[in-house]
Amino acid sequence: MPARDNCRIVITGIGLCTPYGPDRKSTWQGMLSGKSVTRWLSPPHWPSEQPRLAGAPVRFPETRLFRHHEPLIELALTTAHESLIDAGLDSVSLDRYETGVVFGTSKGGLHTYTQLLGQPYDPEADLARADLPANPGEWLDVFPNRAAVVLRQMIGGYGPVLCPVMACATGLAACLRGAELIRNGDCDLVLAGSADASLQPALLGSFRRLGVLSRELDDPASACRPYDHRRSGFVVGEGAACLILERLDLALERGATYYAEWREGQILSDANSLTQLETTGSSLKRLLSDLSRRTRIPDYINLHGTGTATNDVVECRAIREVFGDASRRIQCSSLKGGMGHLLGAAGSVELAATALAIHDQMIPPTVNLEEQDEDCRLNLTPQKARKWDINQAWKVSMGFGGHLAGVCLSRPDSPQ
Repeated sequence: MPARDNCRIVITGIGLCTPYGPDRKSTWQGMLSGKSVTRWLSPPHWPSEQPRLAGAPVRFPETRLFRHHEPLIELALTTAHESLIDAGLDSVSLDRYETGVVFGTSKGGLHTYTQLLGQPYDPEADLARADLPANPGEWLDVFPNRAAVVLRQMIGGYGPVLCPVMACATGLAACLRGAELIRNGDCDLVLAGSADASLQPALLGSFRRLGVLSRELDDPASACRPYDHRRSGFVVGEGAACLILERLDLALERGATYYAEWREGQILSDANSLTQLETTGSSLKRLLSDLSRRTRIPDYINLHGTGTATNDVVECRAIREVFGDASRRIQCSSLKGGMGHLLGAAGSVELAATALAIHDQMIPPTVNLEEQDEDCRLNLTPQKARKWDINQAWKVSMGFGGHLAGVCLSRPDSPQ
């Protein structure tokens, strides 16, 4: 189909499930509260005989409509269901050919993988048992694309089904790809987002050996401190977000309202290191510069802000160098101090928060920012949410291995 050069795209529905709460409303209230919900992990998330480790398990709804043995799949279904209801849609009302699914997972179903890996295997005995395995398709939940496929099965139809995998930038990349499908004429509406349920000892142990996790041993609630001079790493959290991206003309035709309008997006890479940005931030500066040329200086930037020593400084420096004196007027914040780093889900959850910030004209705070690092000189909204006039907002994500992504959203009544 031909590309739609003047196609305008809006966010008409949001579904969230995070450590703050099981839905959009509770999550957003938690983000604005300035409180941390990270806590000490216990089995099965982390062995009790190991030194204490902070984390942020997801809060599922009390009434679980999509109870599934793999949490990753349940998160995808839960948030997609909420996003459709929020947009005033259901599977019957969706066009079977013009609806797409772009739902990313950076690792696949680790819960299922861990369980299957722990099952003993006796070839002679197992081959003799006609009832083994009890669920022959269970191993498919290990595949990264499984959540996207299950969402397509939930809504039916024949549109595109994609699963971007870009480490901690996966969620933002999924939403960006969803917008491209609409702009390229492949879809009229896309369910876009990501999920992550990675609180498993093997993964946490690997991150710990990499030296990227917080070394806090006294208070789990203050373990992650983005941009604070006492920061020592991030805390792993779980969660998911699903956003309904839709052509503006079709949304208005059916009487829908929307949170924000999609403006631009960009993906680049910084292949300097497995875990760290190149110290000059050249790729990140290029990303920010490209976005600024196609849009305008944002009123608010939802930062990546993991609480790691080098990357926090590089991110702040890149913004100051790209925007110069104008950076003093830009309001910023990171959400990871309060709910942890949601890894593959971080970009979609934080993009949803950016859209909600535009809708409510509220900037969520950077939790645990008490003593700002002198090398992180930006307006970082410490501790308390702030009312602000937000016409245009950006979301920036970075992933291990050098993945970079940026998206610009605007207020519904903001001029083109």
